[in-house]
Amino acid sequence: MKIIRDRREVLARLSEAGSAGTAVLCPNAETPEEMWGVLAGAHRYAVERKMPSVAVGIGVTASYPDHPQLGRLAMEEDSDSRALELAARIWMGWLEVYAGREGLFDRVEAIPFLDHGWAPLAADVALMNAPWFQEAMGIIMFDASLYEFEENAALTRDYVARAGERVVVEACPDKVYERAEIERKHLDESSMLSDPLRVREFVRRTGVDLVVPNLGTEHRTLSTAPLDYRRDIAQGITREVGPIQALHGTSSLGDRLQTVGRDGICKVNFYTAMARGASMRVKGEWDEVPADQPLPISLACGGAIHVSRREVFAGKTRSMLHLLGGN
Repeated sequence: MKIIRDRREVLARLSEAGSAGTAVLCPNAETPEEMWGVLAGAHRYAVERKMPSVAVGIGVTASYPDHPQLGRLAMEEDSDSRALELAARIWMGWLEVYAGREGLFDRVEAIPFLDHGWAPLAADVALMNAPWFQEAMGIIMFDASLYEFEENAALTRDYVARAGERVVVEACPDKVYERAEIERKHLDESSMLSDPLRVREFVRRTGVDLVVPNLGTEHRTLSTAPLDYRRDIAQGITREVGPIQALHGTSSLGDRLQTVGRDGICKVNFYTAMARGASMRVKGEWDEVPADQPLPISLACGGAIHVSRREVFAGKTRSMLHLLGGN
């Protein structure tokens, strides 16, 4: 397995995907069995398709409030920034171990990425500013979507100036509103969707490599409206800035993902459906044990949970790659 970190190589993989009308699948993996599952699923897909290699992202959040993946791995007794750095080094160490094993996942090119690096939190900013972290990651999402457009653009521009020569930078051009704000301002879902011209202005001001627009699948929007992928907006953004979009909230789309690469989306994030499916597999195995009997150690042990969950991640990664590849 090869880890792709070099900025030029990462951009080349994304460009190749955009030119081919497909997208690089970029699942998050916060624990070793999830990471193993993603890599195994990608390797199996490449073998089935007789491909010499396939590029996939391997992502993790830091202290992101909605789902702080590294934050949960961090040592609580340490300071926030030190604990987060240690957790990041541990997570990266898992990936390095898999990469260092000859004969394991040989057809996989893994792009490590930080998902939702949360600009309002000092610990996340310190991690994103660390030179070792910028060099270790292939993509860093600098997420200032808590702020209005002007402040978001200014903060993102400054981060690109600091890190853009080392790492591919992804950012969100839109403010993501909380439920109270939606109700106070009487906003509807259509008013929160991305405007292609505003996205173009954001890219012009900031110099980001990737943008995460709101195409109706924004999983953080606390609107009660159902998620509905707006292909027309994605195509409009592509006309303005090229195929540099990253799509989040994809667990809600199902087989509609087949078209997204042709709409100018070159990176597809994925996690929630895999995590739920993996844990439901474990729950299902436990539910088969009669209520009046103790759970056998063969099901209760960490190794059994590890194997059950990793196979679900492998299967879903493989099926997602087939979906994105049109097979």
